[in-house]
Amino acid sequence: MKRVMLNKKGFTLIEIVVVLLLVGLVTAVVGLSVVKMVNNFFFARTNADTLLKGQIAMARMVKELNNVRIVSAASATSITFTSYRDANTRTISWGGSGTNLLLNGDTLTDDVDDFSLAYYDTFDGAAQTTWADTRRMIEITLSVKGAENTISTFNARVAPSFDVLPPPEGT
Repeated sequence: MKRVMLNKKGFTLIEIVVVLLLVGLVTAVVGLSVVKMVNNFFFARTNADTLLKGQIAMARMVKELNNVRIVSAASATSITFTSYRDANTRTISWGGSGTNLLLNGDTLTDDVDDFSLAYYDTFDGAAQTTWADTRRMIEITLSVKGAENTISTFNARVAPSFDVLPPPEGT
């Protein structure tokens, strides 16, 4: 009689297939999680850049409008004024949705979704869309578009130094 030796070492085909399916399933779940984390990182980074651009543009406009001596033209989307610092004329303007916000033709920020200027006689007065010599306050509203069309809105009120002359030289 012959003896048949059974090799009990090793894995069966079913065990190998089950392990491969489990490894594939775990890899798919981990891969999708990594992709989601990377997408969230890029979303957050893009929106942080958008917020920074909006804050810089607002800070520059506030600085410029604080130095207004005389307003020569103003509307809801643009203002032309003379600065008391150097007597130069400056214009802040916006051409409409999706266009850049400009200061003297140079880009302050891009991807502007909305921009408006409102003019006030007093702090708690009614907003006006046109300029008059009685106006003493300017409100700026800026909305910029970030990742996945996320809108970030900035708002500031400025009380310019109207008709303030610079000190004489040598003082």
